[in-house]
Amino acid sequence: MTGEGFGSVTMWGFSPALDFQAGLPSRKGLKRAEESLGNGEPVEVLNILMLGAGDCRHILKTMAHRKRHQARKIHIYVAENNLELLGKHLLLLTLALEPPHRMGLQEKAELFAELYGNTLIRQQTVQYLQEKANLFVEMITDLDYSDERMPTIDMSQLKYKERDYLEGIFKFWRDPDPKYFNISSMWDNRLRQYLAARYDSRNGAFDWDLSMKLHELGAKVVCKKEYTRWRENGLAFETREGIYDRPNKSMASGIVIKRRDGERVPCRGYWGDMVTGPYIAFGVDAEEKSLLKTANGKPVKSSEDITLHNLTSMFYELQTGKTYRLESEKQAMDTESKIVELDECKEEADEHREMETDGDLQNHKHGNREFYAPICCEEVCVHFLPLNSVPELPKKSKFKKLFDHAFISASMVQNLTPSLEGIFADHSTIDIELVKYILDLNKSQIDGFASRVTSMAGDVGFGPADTSEESADSVNGCFARFVKRSTQ
Repeated sequence: MTGEGFGSVTMWGFSPALDFQAGLPSRKGLKRAEESLGNGEPVEVLNILMLGAGDCRHILKTMAHRKRHQARKIHIYVAENNLELLGKHLLLLTLALEPPHRMGLQEKAELFAELYGNTLIRQQTVQYLQEKANLFVEMITDLDYSDERMPTIDMSQLKYKERDYLEGIFKFWRDPDPKYFNISSMWDNRLRQYLAARYDSRNGAFDWDLSMKLHELGAKVVCKKEYTRWRENGLAFETREGIYDRPNKSMASGIVIKRRDGERVPCRGYWGDMVTGPYIAFGVDAEEKSLLKTANGKPVKSSEDITLHNLTSMFYELQTGKTYRLESEKQAMDTESKIVELDECKEEADEHREMETDGDLQNHKHGNREFYAPICCEEVCVHFLPLNSVPELPKKSKFKKLFDHAFISASMVQNLTPSLEGIFADHSTIDIELVKYILDLNKSQIDGFASRVTSMAGDVGFGPADTSEESADSVNGCFARFVKRSTQ
Protein backbone atom coordinates (compact mmCIF):
# COMPACT_ATOMS: atom_id res chain seq x y z
CA MET A 1 0.00 0.00 0.00
CA THR A 2 1.80 3.17 -1.19
CA GLY A 3 0.94 6.60 -2.43
CA GLU A 4 2.30 10.13 -2.67
CA GLY A 5 0.32 11.37 0.31
CA PHE A 6 0.38 8.19 2.39
CA GLY A 7 4.12 7.79 1.87
CA SER A 8 6.21 4.64 1.71
CA VAL A 9 7.29 4.55 5.37
CA THR A 10 4.66 4.35 8.12
CA MET A 11 5.94 6.92 10.64
CA TRP A 12 2.75 6.75 12.76
CA GLY A 13 -0.43 4.77 12.96
CA PHE A 14 -3.72 5.42 11.18
CA SER A 15 -5.83 3.94 13.98
CA PRO A 16 -6.21 4.66 17.72
CA ALA A 17 -3.96 2.99 20.29
CA LEU A 18 -5.13 -0.44 21.49
CA ASP A 19 -4.68 -2.26 24.77
CA PHE A 20 -3.85 -5.73 23.45
CA GLN A 21 -5.32 -7.42 26.51
CA ALA A 22 -8.70 -5.70 26.22
CA GLY A 23 -11.41 -7.69 24.52
CA LEU A 24 -9.46 -10.94 24.20
CA PRO A 25 -11.74 -13.99 24.39
CA SER A 26 -11.74 -16.09 27.55
CA ARG A 27 -9.19 -18.89 27.55
CA LYS A 28 -10.53 -20.69 30.60
CA GLY A 29 -9.92 -24.41 30.45
CA LEU A 30 -7.02 -24.06 28.03
CA LYS A 31 -3.59 -25.11 29.15
CA ARG A 32 -1.33 -22.08 29.05
CA ALA A 33 2.43 -21.64 29.29
CA GLU A 34 3.57 -19.95 32.48
CA GLU A 35 6.46 -17.73 33.55
CA SER A 36 7.39 -16.24 36.88
CA LEU A 37 7.48 -12.53 37.66
CA GLY A 38 9.70 -10.94 40.29
CA ASN A 39 7.59 -12.25 43.17
CA GLY A 40 8.12 -15.83 42.03
CA GLU A 41 4.44 -16.43 41.32
CA PRO A 42 3.79 -18.27 38.01
CA VAL A 43 1.56 -16.30 35.65
CA GLU A 44 -0.05 -16.94 32.27
CA VAL A 45 1.98 -15.98 29.20
CA LEU A 46 0.50 -13.95 26.35
CA ASN A 47 2.43 -13.83 23.06
CA ILE A 48 1.54 -11.06 20.61
CA LEU A 49 2.74 -10.39 17.06
CA MET A 50 2.73 -6.75 15.92
CA LEU A 51 3.30 -6.18 12.20
CA GLY A 52 3.95 -2.74 10.77
CA ALA A 53 2.30 -0.60 13.43
CA GLY A 54 4.72 2.22 12.55
CA ASP A 55 4.82 3.47 16.13
CA CYS A 56 4.69 2.13 19.68
CA ARG A 57 1.14 3.29 20.51
CA HIS A 58 -0.25 -0.21 21.10
CA ILE A 59 2.78 -1.25 23.14
CA LEU A 60 2.54 1.87 25.28
CA LYS A 61 -1.18 1.46 26.00
CA THR A 62 -0.79 -2.26 26.73
CA MET A 63 2.04 -1.52 29.15
CA ALA A 64 0.11 1.30 30.83
CA HIS A 65 -3.07 -0.77 31.28
CA ARG A 66 -1.35 -3.97 32.39
CA LYS A 67 -2.59 -3.63 35.99
CA ARG A 68 -6.23 -3.55 34.82
CA HIS A 69 -6.08 -7.23 33.88
CA GLN A 70 -5.03 -10.44 35.54
CA ALA A 71 -1.31 -10.82 36.06
CA ARG A 72 0.34 -12.00 32.86
CA LYS A 73 3.75 -12.03 31.23
CA ILE A 74 3.29 -10.38 27.83
CA HIS A 75 5.76 -10.88 24.99
CA ILE A 76 5.27 -8.51 22.04
CA TYR A 77 7.15 -9.40 18.85
CA VAL A 78 7.62 -6.37 16.60
CA ALA A 79 8.24 -6.49 12.85
CA GLU A 80 8.65 -3.39 10.68
CA ASN A 81 9.67 -2.68 7.10
CA ASN A 82 12.38 -0.19 8.08
CA LEU A 83 15.05 -0.34 10.76
CA GLU A 84 14.56 3.38 11.37
CA LEU A 85 11.14 2.54 12.80
CA LEU A 86 12.67 0.10 15.28
CA GLY A 87 15.04 2.89 16.30
CA LYS A 88 12.06 5.20 16.81
CA HIS A 89 10.32 2.52 18.91
CA LEU A 90 13.42 2.30 21.09
CA LEU A 91 13.56 6.09 21.46
CA LEU A 92 9.92 6.57 22.43
CA LEU A 93 9.74 3.56 24.75
CA THR A 94 12.91 4.69 26.52
CA LEU A 95 11.31 8.12 26.94
CA ALA A 96 8.06 6.59 28.23
CA LEU A 97 10.00 4.60 30.84
CA GLU A 98 12.07 7.51 32.13
CA PRO A 99 11.70 7.42 35.93
CA PRO A 100 9.85 10.28 37.63
CA HIS A 101 12.97 11.69 39.29
CA ARG A 102 14.44 12.23 35.82
CA MET A 103 11.39 13.69 34.09
CA GLY A 104 7.93 14.87 35.15
CA LEU A 105 4.68 13.80 33.52
CA GLN A 106 4.02 17.07 31.68
CA GLU A 107 7.54 17.32 30.31
CA LYS A 108 7.46 13.67 29.24
CA ALA A 109 4.12 14.01 27.41
CA GLU A 110 5.21 17.17 25.60
CA LEU A 111 8.60 15.74 24.63
CA PHE A 112 6.97 12.53 23.39
CA ALA A 113 4.46 14.43 21.23
CA GLU A 114 7.23 16.61 19.80
CA LEU A 115 9.49 13.71 18.83
CA TYR A 116 6.53 11.62 17.67
CA GLY A 117 4.86 14.02 15.26
CA ASN A 118 6.97 17.11 14.50
CA THR A 119 9.38 17.59 11.63
CA LEU A 120 10.91 20.54 13.52
CA ILE A 121 11.76 20.48 17.22
CA ARG A 122 13.27 22.75 19.86
CA GLN A 123 16.96 22.84 20.77
CA GLN A 124 16.38 21.22 24.17
CA THR A 125 14.55 18.36 22.42
CA VAL A 126 17.52 17.96 20.08
CA GLN A 127 19.75 17.66 23.12
CA TYR A 128 17.61 14.85 24.51
CA LEU A 129 17.65 13.06 21.14
CA GLN A 130 21.44 13.34 20.91
CA GLU A 131 21.87 12.12 24.49
CA LYS A 132 19.73 9.05 23.83
CA ALA A 133 21.41 8.44 20.47
CA ASN A 134 24.72 8.15 22.32
CA LEU A 135 23.09 5.75 24.76
CA PHE A 136 21.62 3.64 21.96
CA VAL A 137 25.01 3.29 20.26
CA GLU A 138 26.27 1.77 23.50
CA MET A 139 23.21 -0.49 23.77
CA ILE A 140 23.20 -1.79 20.18
CA THR A 141 26.91 -2.65 20.37
CA ASP A 142 26.68 -4.32 23.79
CA LEU A 143 23.51 -6.33 24.28
CA ASP A 144 24.42 -7.25 27.85
CA TYR A 145 24.45 -3.56 28.72
CA SER A 146 21.22 -3.13 26.73
CA ASP A 147 19.52 -5.78 28.88
CA GLU A 148 20.74 -3.99 31.99
CA ARG A 149 19.64 -0.48 30.92
CA MET A 150 16.35 -1.41 29.18
CA PRO A 151 15.29 -4.91 30.27
CA THR A 152 11.86 -4.38 28.68
CA ILE A 153 13.37 -4.40 25.15
CA ASP A 154 15.08 -7.38 23.55
CA MET A 155 17.21 -6.71 20.46
CA SER A 156 19.05 -10.03 20.45
CA GLN A 157 17.11 -11.44 17.48
CA LEU A 158 18.32 -8.72 15.10
CA LYS A 159 21.04 -9.74 12.66
CA TYR A 160 24.56 -8.34 13.04
CA LYS A 161 24.25 -6.24 9.90
CA GLU A 162 20.97 -4.81 11.17
CA ARG A 163 22.57 -3.82 14.46
CA ASP A 164 25.37 -2.17 12.47
CA TYR A 165 22.78 -0.27 10.43
CA LEU A 166 20.99 0.83 13.60
CA GLU A 167 24.29 2.02 15.01
CA GLY A 168 24.69 4.18 11.90
CA ILE A 169 21.16 5.57 12.39
CA PHE A 170 21.89 6.53 15.99
CA LYS A 171 25.17 8.20 14.98
CA PHE A 172 23.20 10.19 12.39
CA TRP A 173 20.75 11.27 15.10
CA ARG A 174 23.54 12.58 17.33
CA ASP A 175 25.29 14.56 14.58
CA PRO A 176 24.73 18.22 15.54
CA ASP A 177 24.86 19.61 11.98
CA PRO A 178 21.26 20.28 10.82
CA LYS A 179 22.38 20.62 7.20
CA TYR A 180 22.60 16.85 6.88
CA PHE A 181 18.82 16.59 7.08
CA ASN A 182 17.00 19.63 5.69
CA ILE A 183 13.54 18.28 6.41
CA SER A 184 11.81 21.60 5.66
CA SER A 185 13.07 21.51 2.08
CA MET A 186 12.18 17.82 1.76
CA TRP A 187 8.68 18.48 3.07
CA ASP A 188 8.07 21.33 0.65
CA ASN A 189 9.39 19.34 -2.32
CA ARG A 190 7.07 16.43 -1.57
CA LEU A 191 4.18 18.82 -0.97
CA ARG A 192 4.72 20.42 -4.39
CA GLN A 193 4.91 17.01 -6.02
CA TYR A 194 1.75 15.80 -4.28
CA LEU A 195 -0.39 18.88 -4.91
CA ALA A 196 1.04 19.71 -8.35
CA ALA A 197 -1.18 22.44 -9.86
CA ARG A 198 -3.03 22.86 -6.55
CA TYR A 199 0.13 23.97 -4.70
CA ASP A 200 -0.55 27.71 -5.07
CA SER A 201 -4.05 27.22 -3.64
CA ARG A 202 -2.92 24.68 -1.07
CA ASN A 203 -4.82 26.23 1.85
CA GLY A 204 -8.03 25.39 0.05
CA ALA A 205 -6.80 21.83 -0.51
CA PHE A 206 -5.91 21.52 3.17
CA ASP A 207 -9.32 22.80 4.22
CA TRP A 208 -11.08 20.36 1.88
CA ASP A 209 -9.14 17.37 3.24
CA LEU A 210 -9.92 18.43 6.80
CA SER A 211 -13.60 19.33 6.55
CA MET A 212 -14.74 16.94 3.82
CA LYS A 213 -12.58 13.96 4.74
CA LEU A 214 -11.13 13.88 8.26
CA HIS A 215 -14.14 15.52 9.90
CA GLU A 216 -16.60 13.42 7.92
CA LEU A 217 -14.75 10.31 9.06
CA GLY A 218 -15.27 11.31 12.68
CA ALA A 219 -12.02 13.11 13.58
CA LYS A 220 -13.80 16.40 14.27
CA VAL A 221 -11.44 17.27 17.13
CA VAL A 222 -8.63 17.94 14.64
CA CYS A 223 -8.94 21.71 14.34
CA LYS A 224 -8.15 23.83 11.29
CA LYS A 225 -5.25 25.70 12.89
CA GLU A 226 -3.26 22.63 13.90
CA TYR A 227 -4.03 20.65 10.74
CA THR A 228 -3.15 23.50 8.37
CA ARG A 229 0.10 24.17 10.26
CA TRP A 230 1.06 20.52 10.00
CA ARG A 231 0.19 20.25 6.31
CA GLU A 232 2.23 23.37 5.59
CA ASN A 233 5.44 22.52 7.43
CA GLY A 234 5.03 19.26 9.38
CA LEU A 235 4.64 20.93 12.79
CA ALA A 236 1.85 18.92 14.44
CA PHE A 237 2.29 19.88 18.11
CA GLU A 238 3.31 23.23 19.56
CA THR A 239 3.10 22.30 23.21
CA ARG A 240 5.20 25.17 24.53
CA GLU A 241 6.19 28.60 23.37
CA GLY A 242 9.58 28.18 21.78
CA ILE A 243 11.51 28.14 18.56
CA TYR A 244 10.85 25.01 16.51
CA ASP A 245 13.68 25.26 14.02
CA ARG A 246 15.80 22.11 14.43
CA PRO A 247 15.21 19.05 12.23
CA ASN A 248 13.79 16.00 13.96
CA LYS A 249 16.28 13.44 12.71
CA SER A 250 14.26 10.56 14.14
CA MET A 251 11.84 11.25 11.25
CA ALA A 252 14.49 10.31 8.69
CA SER A 253 14.32 7.01 6.85
CA GLY A 254 16.05 5.44 3.87
CA ILE A 255 14.47 3.98 0.78
CA VAL A 256 15.78 2.86 -2.60
CA ILE A 257 14.72 5.09 -5.49
CA LYS A 258 15.22 4.81 -9.24
CA ARG A 259 17.08 7.64 -10.96
CA ARG A 260 16.29 8.88 -14.45
CA ASP A 261 19.10 6.76 -15.85
CA GLY A 262 17.46 3.67 -14.35
CA GLU A 263 19.99 3.10 -11.58
CA ARG A 264 18.57 2.33 -8.16
CA VAL A 265 20.21 4.23 -5.31
CA PRO A 266 19.53 4.57 -1.56
CA CYS A 267 18.14 7.91 -0.48
CA ARG A 268 17.63 9.30 3.02
CA GLY A 269 14.72 11.68 3.52
CA TYR A 270 11.25 12.06 4.96
CA TRP A 271 9.08 9.43 3.29
CA GLY A 272 6.12 9.31 5.66
CA ASP A 273 2.52 10.51 5.63
CA MET A 274 1.76 14.09 4.52
CA VAL A 275 -2.05 14.05 4.42
CA THR A 276 -3.65 12.49 7.52
CA GLY A 277 -1.26 13.57 10.26
CA PRO A 278 -0.06 12.12 13.58
CA TYR A 279 -3.35 12.84 15.33
CA ILE A 280 -5.20 9.53 15.01
CA ALA A 281 -3.12 7.39 17.39
CA PHE A 282 -3.65 9.45 20.55
CA GLY A 283 -5.73 12.47 19.54
CA VAL A 284 -9.24 11.52 18.40
CA ASP A 285 -10.64 9.58 21.36
CA ALA A 286 -10.22 9.47 25.14
CA GLU A 287 -11.51 7.57 28.15
CA GLU A 288 -12.30 10.96 29.69
CA LYS A 289 -15.33 11.70 27.50
CA SER A 290 -15.66 15.27 28.78
CA LEU A 291 -12.68 16.08 26.53
CA LEU A 292 -14.84 15.24 23.50
CA LYS A 293 -17.68 17.65 24.32
CA THR A 294 -18.72 20.34 21.89
CA ALA A 295 -19.90 23.93 22.29
CA ASN A 296 -21.90 25.61 19.55
CA GLY A 297 -21.25 22.61 17.36
CA LYS A 298 -17.46 22.76 17.70
CA PRO A 299 -15.17 20.60 19.85
CA VAL A 300 -14.07 22.23 23.08
CA LYS A 301 -10.67 20.53 22.96
CA SER A 302 -8.27 20.18 20.05
CA SER A 303 -6.54 17.00 18.96
CA GLU A 304 -3.34 18.32 20.54
CA ASP A 305 -5.11 18.74 23.90
CA ILE A 306 -6.49 15.20 23.73
CA THR A 307 -3.12 13.79 22.65
CA LEU A 308 -1.37 15.38 25.62
CA HIS A 309 -4.08 14.17 28.00
CA ASN A 310 -3.92 10.61 26.69
CA LEU A 311 -0.13 10.54 26.87
CA THR A 312 -0.15 12.01 30.37
CA SER A 313 -2.73 9.50 31.58
CA MET A 314 -0.82 6.56 30.09
CA PHE A 315 2.48 7.72 31.56
CA TYR A 316 0.85 8.21 34.95
CA GLU A 317 -0.73 4.74 34.89
CA LEU A 318 2.49 3.18 33.61
CA GLN A 319 4.30 4.76 36.55
CA THR A 320 1.80 4.17 39.35
CA GLY A 321 -0.50 1.38 38.20
CA LYS A 322 -3.47 3.66 38.95
CA THR A 323 -5.98 5.18 36.57
CA TYR A 324 -5.43 8.87 35.82
CA ARG A 325 -8.34 11.28 36.27
CA LEU A 326 -8.84 14.96 35.64
CA GLU A 327 -8.79 16.98 38.86
CA SER A 328 -12.54 17.55 38.80
CA GLU A 329 -15.56 17.41 36.51
CA LYS A 330 -15.71 21.22 36.56
CA GLN A 331 -12.14 21.49 35.31
CA ALA A 332 -12.80 18.82 32.68
CA MET A 333 -15.51 21.04 31.17
CA ASP A 334 -13.43 24.20 31.40
CA THR A 335 -11.73 24.94 28.08
CA GLU A 336 -8.77 26.42 29.91
CA SER A 337 -8.35 23.52 32.35
CA LYS A 338 -4.95 22.00 32.72
CA ILE A 339 -4.16 18.42 33.50
CA VAL A 340 -2.52 18.16 36.91
CA GLU A 341 0.14 15.77 38.10
CA LEU A 342 -1.17 13.92 41.11
CA ASP A 343 0.46 13.68 44.51
CA GLU A 344 1.52 10.04 44.08
CA CYS A 345 3.94 11.04 41.28
CA LYS A 346 5.51 13.73 43.47
CA GLU A 347 5.88 11.34 46.38
CA GLU A 348 7.53 8.75 44.14
CA ALA A 349 9.88 11.41 42.75
CA ASP A 350 10.82 12.44 46.31
CA GLU A 351 11.64 8.84 47.17
CA HIS A 352 13.95 8.59 44.15
CA ARG A 353 15.69 11.85 45.06
CA GLU A 354 16.36 10.46 48.55
CA MET A 355 17.89 7.40 46.93
CA GLU A 356 20.17 9.64 44.88
CA THR A 357 21.35 11.57 47.92
CA ASP A 358 22.09 8.28 49.64
CA GLY A 359 24.55 7.49 46.85
CA ASP A 360 22.48 4.93 44.95
CA LEU A 361 24.65 3.60 42.13
CA GLN A 362 21.60 2.97 39.94
CA ASN A 363 21.44 6.71 39.26
CA HIS A 364 24.98 6.91 37.93
CA LYS A 365 26.14 7.89 34.43
CA HIS A 366 29.56 7.06 33.03
CA GLY A 367 30.46 8.43 29.60
CA ASN A 368 27.51 7.73 27.29
CA ARG A 369 26.29 4.86 29.48
CA GLU A 370 23.45 5.40 31.91
CA PHE A 371 23.07 3.24 34.99
CA TYR A 372 19.77 4.38 36.43
CA ALA A 373 16.80 2.04 36.33
CA PRO A 374 13.80 2.77 34.09
CA ILE A 375 10.22 2.48 35.37
CA CYS A 376 9.72 -1.17 36.22
CA CYS A 377 7.50 -2.99 33.74
CA GLU A 378 8.49 -6.61 34.22
CA GLU A 379 5.14 -7.85 32.91
CA VAL A 380 5.99 -6.79 29.31
CA CYS A 381 8.92 -7.67 27.06
CA VAL A 382 9.24 -6.22 23.54
CA HIS A 383 11.21 -8.29 21.02
CA PHE A 384 12.47 -6.67 17.81
CA LEU A 385 12.36 -9.07 14.86
CA PRO A 386 14.69 -8.86 11.83
CA LEU A 387 13.54 -7.22 8.61
CA ASN A 388 11.58 -9.46 6.23
CA SER A 389 11.38 -12.14 8.91
CA VAL A 390 7.61 -12.73 8.85
CA PRO A 391 7.63 -15.35 6.03
CA GLU A 392 10.37 -17.20 7.93
CA LEU A 393 8.48 -17.50 11.22
CA PRO A 394 6.58 -20.73 10.30
CA LYS A 395 9.93 -22.40 9.55
CA LYS A 396 11.13 -22.01 13.14
CA SER A 397 9.87 -24.45 15.75
CA LYS A 398 9.84 -21.86 18.56
CA PHE A 399 7.08 -19.96 16.75
CA LYS A 400 4.82 -22.98 16.22
CA LYS A 401 1.38 -22.09 17.63
CA LEU A 402 3.05 -19.35 19.66
CA PHE A 403 0.92 -16.27 19.08
CA ASP A 404 -2.29 -15.69 20.99
CA HIS A 405 -2.99 -12.39 19.27
CA ALA A 406 -1.68 -10.35 16.34
CA PHE A 407 -2.02 -6.79 15.14
CA ILE A 408 -1.42 -6.24 11.42
CA SER A 409 -1.31 -2.78 9.94
CA ALA A 410 -2.85 -1.84 6.61
CA SER A 411 0.65 -1.33 5.20
CA MET A 412 1.77 -4.91 6.00
CA VAL A 413 -1.42 -6.89 5.50
CA GLN A 414 0.13 -8.52 2.43
CA ASN A 415 2.17 -10.61 4.89
CA LEU A 416 -0.99 -12.41 6.04
CA THR A 417 -0.64 -15.51 3.90
CA PRO A 418 -1.81 -19.12 4.45
CA SER A 419 1.74 -20.14 5.36
CA LEU A 420 1.38 -18.24 8.66
CA GLU A 421 -1.46 -20.38 9.95
CA GLY A 422 0.90 -22.60 11.93
CA ILE A 423 2.25 -19.76 14.12
CA PHE A 424 -1.13 -18.96 15.67
CA ALA A 425 -2.38 -20.72 18.78
CA ASP A 426 -5.83 -22.23 19.05
CA HIS A 427 -8.49 -19.61 19.82
CA SER A 428 -6.07 -16.81 18.84
CA THR A 429 -7.29 -13.45 17.49
CA ILE A 430 -6.12 -10.94 14.89
CA ASP A 431 -6.80 -7.21 14.69
CA ILE A 432 -6.25 -5.83 11.20
CA GLU A 433 -6.00 -2.09 10.75
CA LEU A 434 -8.40 -0.81 8.09
CA VAL A 435 -7.85 2.17 5.81
CA LYS A 436 -10.53 4.47 7.19
CA TYR A 437 -8.09 7.34 7.73
CA ILE A 438 -6.12 6.98 4.48
CA LEU A 439 -7.56 10.12 2.91
CA ASP A 440 -6.47 9.45 -0.67
CA LEU A 441 -8.79 6.44 -0.91
CA ASN A 442 -12.43 6.63 -1.91
CA LYS A 443 -15.29 4.72 -0.31
CA SER A 444 -15.24 1.87 -2.81
CA GLN A 445 -11.51 1.35 -2.22
CA ILE A 446 -12.03 1.40 1.56
CA ASP A 447 -14.85 -1.15 1.31
CA GLY A 448 -12.82 -3.26 -1.09
CA PHE A 449 -9.91 -3.33 1.35
CA ALA A 450 -12.20 -4.54 4.15
CA SER A 451 -13.50 -7.34 1.92
CA ARG A 452 -9.99 -8.26 0.90
CA VAL A 453 -8.67 -8.62 4.47
CA THR A 454 -11.69 -10.74 5.41
CA SER A 455 -10.82 -13.10 2.59
CA MET A 456 -7.12 -13.12 3.52
CA ALA A 457 -7.92 -13.87 7.16
CA GLY A 458 -10.19 -16.72 6.04
CA ASP A 459 -7.31 -18.24 4.08
CA VAL A 460 -5.27 -18.37 7.29
CA GLY A 461 -8.06 -20.07 9.22
CA PHE A 462 -9.71 -17.04 10.85
CA GLY A 463 -13.31 -15.91 10.76
CA PRO A 464 -14.91 -12.56 11.73
CA ALA A 465 -15.35 -12.05 15.47
CA ASP A 466 -18.79 -11.59 17.01
CA THR A 467 -19.56 -7.92 16.36
CA SER A 468 -21.53 -7.69 19.60
CA GLU A 469 -18.23 -8.03 21.44
CA GLU A 470 -16.33 -5.61 19.29
CA SER A 471 -14.84 -2.43 20.70
CA ALA A 472 -16.14 0.99 19.71
CA ASP A 473 -13.03 1.55 17.60
CA SER A 474 -13.70 -1.60 15.59
CA VAL A 475 -17.35 -0.69 15.07
CA ASN A 476 -16.30 2.75 13.86
CA GLY A 477 -14.27 1.17 11.11
CA CYS A 478 -10.69 1.41 12.38
CA PHE A 479 -10.09 -2.32 12.83
CA ALA A 480 -11.42 -5.69 11.79
CA ARG A 481 -11.14 -8.44 14.38
CA PHE A 482 -10.92 -12.11 13.51
CA VAL A 483 -10.91 -15.28 15.63
CA LYS A 484 -9.22 -18.52 14.68
CA ARG A 485 -11.78 -21.12 13.69
CA SER A 486 -11.92 -24.29 15.74
CA THR A 487 -10.32 -27.31 14.07
CA GLN A 488 -12.49 -29.72 16.00
